[in-house]
Amino acid sequence: MEIKTQHVGDHFILSLDGRFDASWSEYVGSAIETAIQRGEHHIEIDLGNVHYMSSAGIGVLLKYRKRLAGVGGSLRVVNPVDNVLSVLRMMKLQELLLGERSSKAGLGGVSHTAETERKLELNGVQFESYRLEQKHPLRCSWFGYPDRLTNGTLDPEDAYKLRLFEDRVVIGLGSLGEELRVQAGHEGALCRFGESLAISGIGIEQPTDGSRIPDFQISRGDMIPDLLLLYGISMQGDFSHLIRFEAGRSQRGSFPLSDFTQGVLDAFECKQGAFALIVEAATVVGASLIQSPTRADGKSPWTFPAIRNWISFTSEQNEDRLLALIVGIACRECDDELQPFVRPLKDGGLVQGHFHAAVFPYRPLAKGVLPLHQTIRDLFKHDTPRSVLHLLSDDRPIEGVGQTELMRGACWFGPIADCGEMV
Repeated sequence: MEIKTQHVGDHFILSLDGRFDASWSEYVGSAIETAIQRGEHHIEIDLGNVHYMSSAGIGVLLKYRKRLAGVGGSLRVVNPVDNVLSVLRMMKLQELLLGERSSKAGLGGVSHTAETERKLELNGVQFESYRLEQKHPLRCSWFGYPDRLTNGTLDPEDAYKLRLFEDRVVIGLGSLGEELRVQAGHEGALCRFGESLAISGIGIEQPTDGSRIPDFQISRGDMIPDLLLLYGISMQGDFSHLIRFEAGRSQRGSFPLSDFTQGVLDAFECKQGAFALIVEAATVVGASLIQSPTRADGKSPWTFPAIRNWISFTSEQNEDRLLALIVGIACRECDDELQPFVRPLKDGGLVQGHFHAAVFPYRPLAKGVLPLHQTIRDLFKHDTPRSVLHLLSDDRPIEGVGQTELMRGACWFGPIADCGEMV
């Protein structure tokens, strides 16, 4: 079978030539999958030169039609020859697969009523921003002593308990349900603190008890989870803007996280801001603790070779596309008290920040204007996180794997109105 591709307006067309049977269905499916990962959400399958299509071929079309419909996209058949059209009619699939062409809005996503506030282009990457209703400005609080991680003196007695309300964003070293374990006299309590984040009433942790499987709690009704943190940053309030971006069709094909955050801060002329992103990522670069820092017993975990027993690093760029939930803070000018919590997002960069990411298996993200809380909660309807990472930039000349690279996605952003230590 031969497959030709072309864009017609906002639609991506795959023209097939040959038998669409079991021996070629996987080949066609791979071509559709590749198109989706490049950001094509409205796909047409031209069957003008296909004179035979088996149930295997129909199964591939139905599979990807369902997948695209779930993110506001579409897949339809065009130009079927008479015998293929007859098969579709006998199976009562003509309306499902031969429907009308879908229209696209904004960056090519679902229709929406919000107006685009501005359009930007940075290094060939397209951005659109939409103003959101902001009832409460974002306020940043910090707590704990991150420098004590370096000298191995983090004390669980100094941990903070945070109630994970829906409007609270948290990053830090924490654990879910740890206080309950302590109250119950559980053996080994306070020994699973690791990279954690919280947003939209959901807490996610990377436990350090040997399981290596991220755990999470989702608020439901009156049940609001708590997160116990050794140190961290909390931001509470409403985001002011939704930013949609598409880098997949740029010359590079992706956009470094450091460049993205600096571009947003520059565009909105603010010195520090809170970020929550759901992105299709080309790669995610970071690290996570293997052991709870409460076990350091006054010894620095950063000495070599002991560091190998404390930290798991991203060792190489992964060719598999990922879906990542990324939350954090970035600033061009940081308050002195906040300085211990942030680092330059790249070597020699002007922007500093602190970001954590929960990494999920790849699936396409709906385009257009998305509601923050529902979109994040929908992540857990389909999959569970593979890992939780503290994002880093590895800029070593030869061995370095770079930094997190964004292809496309949604970013909820808001300038931070004021900062203060949590008491």
